[in-house]
Amino acid sequence: MQRFSILIFAGLIAGAVHVQAQSPLQTITAPEKAVPVVTQTLEGTWLLDLRRAGQPAGQPPVSKLITFHTDGTVVDAGSNLGSALGLWVRVGDRKFLQTMFSLTFNESGVLTTIAKVRINVQLSLDGMTLKGTTEVAVLDPNGKVMATIPGGTYSGVRLSPEIPGDFYDFQKVQ
Repeated sequence: MQRFSILIFAGLIAGAVHVQAQSPLQTITAPEKAVPVVTQTLEGTWLLDLRRAGQPAGQPPVSKLITFHTDGTVVDAGSNLGSALGLWVRVGDRKFLQTMFSLTFNESGVLTTIAKVRINVQLSLDGMTLKGTTEVAVLDPNGKVMATIPGGTYSGVRLSPEIPGDFYDFQKVQ
């Protein structure tokens, strides 16, 4: 029994030594407080990490908050890349297509470019994470394609309602 206890203790110490930095995608949710969701829809709010095509490995991804609505619309709350609106549709088992649109204006408020981002989405089996690929089409104000940039990738985690520490006491308040 003593030998077994020593082995367990040694395993715990060895496990504690290997500490790895975590990104917000791994730490933003509290699984013990999360409420389960359905897995064949993107509906809900997600934290995404975007990587542009050709982005150096050492450069951090761009983080975004995106909300998918039941009617197939998407709202990108914005980041240093700006905000965007779009559409999504389910095309297979845990597979989706998404198209986002973002407008850029000059300092006089005149439309200069339109970014159209075409996205393939793969939802995880548990419906809590996703990954995808992107293709960006840059259009002039008349809709003429000036450039197409394939090869972007992203990953994300579904955000869930969480129970605050005083939840059960609060429910008793009249």
